[in-house]
Amino acid sequence: MFSAPQLSEQPVAGDGRFRAVDASSLAYVQVDRAGLIQDWNPAAERLFGWSRDEVLGRPLADTIVPPALRSGHNAGFARRVALGDGPDMGHRFEMPAVHRDGTELNVTMNLDSLGEAGFGAFLSDQTEWHQGRQELQRSNQLINAILQHTTAVISAKDLDGRYLFVNGEYERVFGVSAADMAGRGEEDVLPAPIAAGSRAHDVEVTDSGDARTVLEELPFGDEIREYVVTRVPLADPDGSVYGVCTIAIDDTARRRTEAALAAGEERFRSTVNNAPGMLYQFRVEPDGTSGFSFVSEACRDLYGVEPAEVVASSAEFMNRIAAPDRESYLASVQHSAQTMEPWEWRGEVIRRDGQRRRLHGMARPHREPGGAIVWDGILLDRTHGERL
Repeated sequence: MFSAPQLSEQPVAGDGRFRAVDASSLAYVQVDRAGLIQDWNPAAERLFGWSRDEVLGRPLADTIVPPALRSGHNAGFARRVALGDGPDMGHRFEMPAVHRDGTELNVTMNLDSLGEAGFGAFLSDQTEWHQGRQELQRSNQLINAILQHTTAVISAKDLDGRYLFVNGEYERVFGVSAADMAGRGEEDVLPAPIAAGSRAHDVEVTDSGDARTVLEELPFGDEIREYVVTRVPLADPDGSVYGVCTIAIDDTARRRTEAALAAGEERFRSTVNNAPGMLYQFRVEPDGTSGFSFVSEACRDLYGVEPAEVVASSAEFMNRIAAPDRESYLASVQHSAQTMEPWEWRGEVIRRDGQRRRLHGMARPHREPGGAIVWDGILLDRTHGERL
């Protein structure tokens, strides 16, 4: 590396070395053996915010070294002067620096000894690169934390089906270590038929370049667990696929819960629809509107109409009550609503096909927090068993 001319020298116009230093995009700084600045090119002015005239003869430590590091810099500089050329001469290294306005910088420096004239160095600003590297490190730490602590089983494989990566949950579920799985295949941890099926899904994704989600069953001892498995192709910047990432979420508990709920609902419906009478729920809202929110399938036998018709319009129910009994029906509902006493009514209804049925109705009311009154009750057919 060449050095810039000393302060005491006056470069001539034809001095190619001087012109090269001034034209360089790298900051050039020369200090004497006392640590005072002797040369400072235009790139150094732009990097540190000091003009050449302001810094010539000024201590380097007070100009570009962060205050907290100045004592250490001065001690190190003194040792360098005493020892002469060291192994780091001519080598590139990174160091913190400071702009005139106090902004912290990260610069790289190539330092050369100029003998009795001191030292010369070319410096470049690496602040954005350093910040980008810190952001990348933080992002990597975040991604690694997510990968290692998620309950999803995550892995990556190459085009030959060899593992590139498995996360912490994969290790826990299959009882393996990530280091042991590198370069191995699914056949090393799964039964052959399941491994073959999984491999076929991998190939489908890598060949198509499209992500796919499927439900897969995995055996664990005497238990079969169900996983929702999403596969995503892994591609290089040029778009060429080099592998597949697999994310598997254990869906066993949810599916079992859904199955249990469905079974419970089916039992409820079977019980309700096979009860000896029509079960129902009737509501009167605070604004006075009323209607059935539920009626069982026995509605078809009692009224000759579909349950959905009664739920859609309570008028369908009222129209089936025989005219002489409507007043007693309405009075019984009003009394129960006012007193919150159990409702009971006996009367006759006329089915849509003209048949008459004698009914006995019973219900218990309760008031909801919003003010609605709700009756849960039953209507029994007493046509052949009771005289009205």
